[in-house]
Amino acid sequence: MAIPEEIKSVARPKSTIVRQRGSRFVVIKRTSKRINGKPVPVDIGTVGEIVNGKFVEGSYMRKKNRVDIKDYGEVALCDKYGSGLLQELAKVWNLDDAKRLYIIALLRASYGDIMNRDLQVQYLCSFASEMYPGVHLSETAVSRFLVEIGKAYSLICEFMRNRVNTFTGGNMVIDGMLKDYNAKTGSLSEFSRKGAKKGSKDISLLYAFNPLTREPIAAKPYAGNMLDQTAIDDFVAEYEIKNGLMVFDKGFYNDKLFEKVDKMEGLAYLIPLKQNSAFIKNYKMDEPTMPLKDYKDGTILYKKQKMSNGKYLYSFRDPKAASEQEIGYVQNANKKDNFKAESYAEKKGLFGLIVFKSKADLDPLTVYLAYSQRWSVETLFWLYKNIVDRDTVNVHSDYSVYATELINFLSVVITTRVKNEFVKLGLNKKYSYKAIFRYLSKYKKVRTKDGGKWGTATMLKYIEEFTVLSFKFRLTWHDCCSVSALPQKCYL
Repeated sequence: MAIPEEIKSVARPKSTIVRQRGSRFVVIKRTSKRINGKPVPVDIGTVGEIVNGKFVEGSYMRKKNRVDIKDYGEVALCDKYGSGLLQELAKVWNLDDAKRLYIIALLRASYGDIMNRDLQVQYLCSFASEMYPGVHLSETAVSRFLVEIGKAYSLICEFMRNRVNTFTGGNMVIDGMLKDYNAKTGSLSEFSRKGAKKGSKDISLLYAFNPLTREPIAAKPYAGNMLDQTAIDDFVAEYEIKNGLMVFDKGFYNDKLFEKVDKMEGLAYLIPLKQNSAFIKNYKMDEPTMPLKDYKDGTILYKKQKMSNGKYLYSFRDPKAASEQEIGYVQNANKKDNFKAESYAEKKGLFGLIVFKSKADLDPLTVYLAYSQRWSVETLFWLYKNIVDRDTVNVHSDYSVYATELINFLSVVITTRVKNEFVKLGLNKKYSYKAIFRYLSKYKKVRTKDGGKWGTATMLKYIEEFTVLSFKFRLTWHDCCSVSALPQKCYL
């Protein structure tokens, strides 16, 4: 259709033409280039539009859906302590896959248990998209990516073995947990003993962690109904663990498993004894008198005793807990009017006491931390559940589970490192972890000019002071530090 003369006659920039697009008349900048010696016109781009008989300048080449205000505080802090994981991942996967794995884990550590449908938006609205540009995280892309990562299962094993081999902290603690997982397909979603009672299927997760830092070293999911002994054998053999310390609950007592662990080189078990165990009285384990040095979270007394069969007993008393338990016992007995001096005398030595048995000659601090830290580690694994909506998981759901638990593992590592730093800075004494991240969510980067540099958005003074305290120093991203290979970031 010909362009009306009254439209063509409107004053507009030189070297432009008018084209009709539907009911609109757009103005396009043109140039020319020589082809076979003849000048040929070439469109450069749209520079404006004819509106109500006038030329209105405007660029249609600018990106749509651009974000010029981005979250910074959460992702910058998590990346500060988690970026080393990208180096580890890149030793196993190609750089593109390593970056995608790391970014998904980083976003989940920064913003919680977000799922695949939310990852792309969260990525684009956070400074992670500037630190690590070009990572595709659409819902469909992530679902397919997880399947591909799960299929290459040997790479996950290689990554975990690398972490096990580089661990130099003495004994690593091996523990396990059940996670709700009611998938329609796949072999991992099964009824465990507990799951059958609650009417929900589970997966079983075994993991190893450093008792001093609580940082996970390796992890692997199993079917919810798999026997403990089978899973432990596989976990230790597959990841080539040589210095593992299995921690069991009081209610768990499996002589066959203990005998097998006793015969396994480099692997030991640690089990708390019931208070009526004869070992406690026979070896006077209710009389710990040595202070547990280097334990920072309270005052603990301990006793270590070698048994006649060559195994070891370890007892610990928390004086504060002992006092509280003793007062509670007396008050409860008085309320029921059944206080008996003999019963009280028998119980008195057991208040605040816990006794462990093991075949291994261990540092008492390792023993106490192995048991006391396991609950906090399990809580972190509970924070991160499924990435993909279960309704969208296809027949390859087992592959997705292996990949999901790998990413959950990475998120837990990042979260643990950040929490440890908060403890070092003493922030945990005044603020909860959620409160700190709520403050950090106010720390944003802003760009006020097209293609301009990023600056820090104006903050309330108390928020600014808090972010400086959280980072220990002001944290600023420098564009010059971003390189095409693995980013070597500069935080000043």
